[in-house]
Amino acid sequence: MSGYVLRRSLLSLMTLGAILVVGGGVLVAIGVPVWVPLVLAVVIIGLQYAINPALLQWLVPATMIPLTPDGDGYAIDHPVGAIVARRCREAGVPLVRLGIVDDGMPNAFTFGHYRGDARVWVTRGLLERLDERELDAVVSHEIGHVKHNDFIVMTFAAAIPILAYYVVLAARTNRNRNSLPVLLGAYAVYFVSTFVVLALARARETAADHHSCEVTGDGDALCSALIKIAYGMGKQKEAQEAEAQELLAQAKAAGSSKRQIQRDAAKARSRQRRLASMSVLGIADPNQAAAVTLALEEGVAPEDILGALRWEAVNPWARFQQFLASHPIVVRRIADLERSGLPGAPTRWHAVNVEEAADDPQVRTARRRFAGELVVRFAAPVALIGAALGYVTKNHPVVGWCLLAGGGLLLVKALLRHPPAHHKPVDRVTTLLGRLDASPVTGLPVSLRGRIIGRAMPGYVLSPDLVLQDGSGFVPLLYRQPVPFSRALFALLKAGRYAEQEVLARGWYRRSPTPVVELRDITAADGTRTRSWQWAFDYLAGLGVGLVGLAVVVISLTAR
Repeated sequence: MSGYVLRRSLLSLMTLGAILVVGGGVLVAIGVPVWVPLVLAVVIIGLQYAINPALLQWLVPATMIPLTPDGDGYAIDHPVGAIVARRCREAGVPLVRLGIVDDGMPNAFTFGHYRGDARVWVTRGLLERLDERELDAVVSHEIGHVKHNDFIVMTFAAAIPILAYYVVLAARTNRNRNSLPVLLGAYAVYFVSTFVVLALARARETAADHHSCEVTGDGDALCSALIKIAYGMGKQKEAQEAEAQELLAQAKAAGSSKRQIQRDAAKARSRQRRLASMSVLGIADPNQAAAVTLALEEGVAPEDILGALRWEAVNPWARFQQFLASHPIVVRRIADLERSGLPGAPTRWHAVNVEEAADDPQVRTARRRFAGELVVRFAAPVALIGAALGYVTKNHPVVGWCLLAGGGLLLVKALLRHPPAHHKPVDRVTTLLGRLDASPVTGLPVSLRGRIIGRAMPGYVLSPDLVLQDGSGFVPLLYRQPVPFSRALFALLKAGRYAEQEVLARGWYRRSPTPVVELRDITAADGTRTRSWQWAFDYLAGLGVGLVGLAVVVISLTAR
């Protein structure tokens, strides 16, 4: 397994090393002492490495599971304790610190300084939703991260983009006549190195998947766990839910550790910091979706699975956005396991031959729309940048035409994301999975009923996004507002009121490739109601920018 990890990471590590050497050469060329940005990068990375575990514990409070008196296991009757202890021993790593996050959103992640300091956090939702085989597969994945020292590798890999950033600063402050090309080159290096770090993170995720498959001999269990965690399929089982609640109650009986965690959480709320590193630590990225199988799982309709699988495999947006993510899209994680040749490679869950569905007319339509949606998504900022350059150069016609184009593009984007149509009731959230006409740009107006089970970022006290569950699965509800700090205020003051309540949520369903619903409004059984005005702001912003551009164009033409 260690050889596989090295092969998967070698290209990224070599590229980062080359960037480091080139960055040092650039510094020498422009006359800046090499040690200046190097020392700054080392200090920042060292500080990040030192405080990140404590920061994570503050922002995602968990109840710690104590070790047994002999230190050979965990003092808990739930199978998760025995599974974690066994997989740690098999991997040759010390027992990790095990914590339970009281949140219904299923997920798990690993963090720490080194193997002996590693922590594995699992949510109550994970224990409620997965059976013992699936739980073993997820735990083994997380222990794979510990064995491969992934939190150390990724922390120090992040030093390369930071170094490139300091090269940018050095080039901007240097008066050498060659500083402009160096500046542009440095920005390019920073851009490329950031994507290389993401590629390295995806390689480490794949290696952890292989570790889980190898040690459990049950790749099918990892596949089913991924679809439940990353995509929201399947039902909670009453027995597992009761067992998870009992586990949490037993863990809370520890007392002192719980009070300490509560104090840490209070500090985190006062600081109101965002948890930037959660996305690269979870078993599945909270900002990703998955559709992975042709097999029928209990409580999931086969047409829902097939529809989800098809979107992931054939929609160009899925492949495009994978390059912007720290995790591979899950359909490709499963395909990689199928091709791995490991003894535990999946036999019931399949993804390799899914692209045979590409002959479907809906698939062809989705692929044709991709180019237009890509323009709509990214052309408006380009037009506004052009307007800013025109203003700097005092070219008023350019300013006007760019603003007019930018406003028109913003308005088209608002119409696609928030179409002004009736919000059609949806009986089961999983029926949306096969909608190929949904994308990061195009939204579908929907109305959903279900229960709020937690927050989209499990346990994070400043997460304003909620998770709605019905009889078929769950979907994140994104809360957006144009007013600064309104999301944080909603998270702190109002989001908790919706917990465990039945709600009616109206909004727009999109895939990015995460299946999400951006809220227009949400109403709880007790009458609590919240509206979002982001959709209206998007319309007004496009209209306003376009009108300003039109006025500038008219004035410029009449002034000639």
